[in-house]
Amino acid sequence: MMKKLLTTTALAIVIITACFAADITGKWTGKIMDQYDIAYDFKVDGEKLTGSTTGPEGNVINIENGVIKGDDLSFSIKFMDNTMKITGKVKDDTITLTMPGMNGGEPMNVVLKKAK
Repeated sequence: MMKKLLTTTALAIVIITACFAADITGKWTGKIMDQYDIAYDFKVDGEKLTGSTTGPEGNVINIENGVIKGDDLSFSIKFMDNTMKITGKVKDDTITLTMPGMNGGEPMNVVLKKAK
């Protein structure tokens, strides 16, 4: 009986924790390679992540297939006829995104901070 109660309690905690995705709704900014400004405008609805970023020419690039579960997020953007898969991690007031490297090189990390 006690084992069943502990198992049920542990399962409930896991489910409750998974249901609370970080609310990153709003504008976030950072730099790519410490040189190029980047900004994202995120919208969270449950585990669905939508929003946009601005390309180098000032064009709006929409986030596609966005998901946020707990502190983990992932989404795709179409950039220069390529679809780029981006993953990330939320910690406090920081989002660290990992995106594919240029021309198949090492992945790049970009640190975003909530815009004021």
